[in-house]
Amino acid sequence: MDRVRTSLVMVVTLSTLFASGCGDGILSGAGPADELTTDVGETLRDEVESGLNALTLGSSLDPVGTAPAPAAASLVSAPCVTPSTPADNDGDGIPDDATYLFTAPPCEFTGWRGGTLDIVGSLRIQDPTPTNAGFGYDATLTGLRSRFTSGDGKLIYDVTRNGTRTMGGSVSGLLLTADLQLIRTFAGHPDAAIDKQWSLNFTPSTSLQINAPLPSGTLDIAGTVDWTRGDEHLALTISTPRETPLQYDASCTTTVQRIRAGVLTAAGTFGDMSGIVRVSWRECGTEPEFSFESTD
Repeated sequence: MDRVRTSLVMVVTLSTLFASGCGDGILSGAGPADELTTDVGETLRDEVESGLNALTLGSSLDPVGTAPAPAAASLVSAPCVTPSTPADNDGDGIPDDATYLFTAPPCEFTGWRGGTLDIVGSLRIQDPTPTNAGFGYDATLTGLRSRFTSGDGKLIYDVTRNGTRTMGGSVSGLLLTADLQLIRTFAGHPDAAIDKQWSLNFTPSTSLQINAPLPSGTLDIAGTVDWTRGDEHLALTISTPRETPLQYDASCTTTVQRIRAGVLTAAGTFGDMSGIVRVSWRECGTEPEFSFESTD
């Protein structure tokens, strides 16, 4: 994946951010402050996109905006991986109890920010109501690793996820909850161990239909992220401000970046300073901006 250098708005000086002076992590001055903002921001951006993909089983298997991709008329057209047991007694597109073992190839995708994405690992999907059609599922992720490679091959990073996702909902909306442990690699920086517990509410602009593509709508996210990298430890509270929920645009079909507006915030203590990292989306197809604001 191309690492896009977005506009970083820093409302504190580097000397203030590094005031704690302890340890040898990025917060203590081993790198510029905007590097931590970017790393946290890019991680949150990727988790939003991962959560968006998880709202349907089809896009869990073939992420949106990639090739090969599902045909417009179906969420499950030619996935790169097949279920261990395809039984789906209620016909809602969610198997009764199946495991998907991803390998690359064939689970290699082009069109991901000008580069490629490949997926390996295990995803178990269970239908909580196998005799009653609905939108819900229970998922168990085991060593599910996504690897992003830039078009020139100079940037490679991995996100490995373990844990659970649970989704429920109706024609009027979906609720996805995640309890995941991540290992996220960075070019030139140590790996980060991340414990993510959050919920994502999707409110569609039109009524949802079983086995139909996701329409446009809004995403509201709330929860926590615990970040450990070297001597860095960030306990972050994640939220989407009520006035600026994330706006998913289903008509934006030529890019993985389908959020056209909205803000996600991560509030916590960075070194000795309280502050907020903001991830701000401006338009479909354009990378979000990352900024830091002190709240001291």
